[in-house]
Amino acid sequence: MNDSPEIKQALSTAWHSETAANSIERWLDLCQQEGWEMTVDALTLMTSLFGASWYFTRFCFYRGNNIISLFDNDAQKVAVIESSLDDLKNIASAGSLDEAIERLRIRKNEIMLSILLLQLGSVVDQEQTEALLTRLAENVLIVMYRLFGLDQLETIQCSVLAMGRFAGNEMNYGSDLDLIFIEKVMVKNSDEYIVNKVRKMLRYIATTDPSGALYEIDMRLRPHGNSGVLVTRLESFLKYHQADREVWERQLMTRCRVVLGNYNLSEQVNNEVMNYVYGEYEVSYLAKEIIKVRLLVEQELAGGSDKIDLKRGKGGVMDIDFLTHFFQLAFGAKYPQLRSTSTRQVLRESSKLGFINEKTVVELSASYDFYKKSEAALRVFDMKSISNVTKDTKSLLPLARASAFFNDDHDKAVAEYLDRLMLYRDRVRQTFESILHAAI
Repeated sequence: MNDSPEIKQALSTAWHSETAANSIERWLDLCQQEGWEMTVDALTLMTSLFGASWYFTRFCFYRGNNIISLFDNDAQKVAVIESSLDDLKNIASAGSLDEAIERLRIRKNEIMLSILLLQLGSVVDQEQTEALLTRLAENVLIVMYRLFGLDQLETIQCSVLAMGRFAGNEMNYGSDLDLIFIEKVMVKNSDEYIVNKVRKMLRYIATTDPSGALYEIDMRLRPHGNSGVLVTRLESFLKYHQADREVWERQLMTRCRVVLGNYNLSEQVNNEVMNYVYGEYEVSYLAKEIIKVRLLVEQELAGGSDKIDLKRGKGGVMDIDFLTHFFQLAFGAKYPQLRSTSTRQVLRESSKLGFINEKTVVELSASYDFYKKSEAALRVFDMKSISNVTKDTKSLLPLARASAFFNDDHDKAVAEYLDRLMLYRDRVRQTFESILHAAI
């Protein structure tokens, strides 16, 4: 069966063709040994998967026959994934906590694998993929929140804020969970109890075992960063953000969304903080500050000239993010529709309001999707939160193939990919500079 035209075609277009070839050969040997049956279509999709992700290749071999049903045609539908996401929240501790979390790890990775199969099969686009990945992260967090009894607190109200891509429904493979925990203590000296529970829960979320991992956790966006308390009291959180904060801190808060917790506390946090985030700004000063911080990030974090940073580099994802931050902070007080946590949605709303023309939004959105799809191909291989790559052919070929640049001459395929990438980077930077400099 490994000589079938379909599998050969899948190998010829696999992002990491050598990895795919070695892994599908091992899988076919295992199928023969164990008597497992798979259709040619299922094996063809599996070949593409093996070429895309070493992380999920290992997971398939770990799960063995239990994984085969995910490759059937009936399983590769958005409705099936959405049903699985809803069912995920029903995982409970019928048994030990460790057993429940083990079940959660396996189901999380099966669902994420299913989302990747939808993307490999061109059933969903990049934006839809990110929305599904975000829902998956939300539901995993809901299960963990319940398993650790944080929904049953009597003396403390608690809310969890998502930040960054998590807040914006734009999570990618390998994305961290950027979180802030807020508490309102109802009984004196009861906050140590919740801190211990949250610390233990976060440790479990970040633990890796043979069934895979849940998520890496990033708590640096809480007040005072890593030097701040793990769970922030409501009064302290409001006081911090009601003070005269730097523009970059306001930018961070445009990507803040309550994901679970006490309803009244969540509403209070959302309403009171956002009234200060979306206040009155002097537009010229705002534009200068956003340009300054953007260039500082590029200079200090984008890496050397031998690397391409899709996120922080010149004309990259952050140029588009920062442009939307400008529209939000400059005009969000007057136009509430700009108070979205999604970069894509802010671009759309900015176009409707006439702050940016529709043609430019189409170009920026195409660039954004191109970057995020490349980032997905880069991260999904081993589920690492990375956004930069060296400029050699070996590093760039998987990204080129993920972006549908196929050529038997690998150098030509990479050259075509780079041409497109550089076109987008130049256009994005030109748009970023022209709009912000015009506001000064």
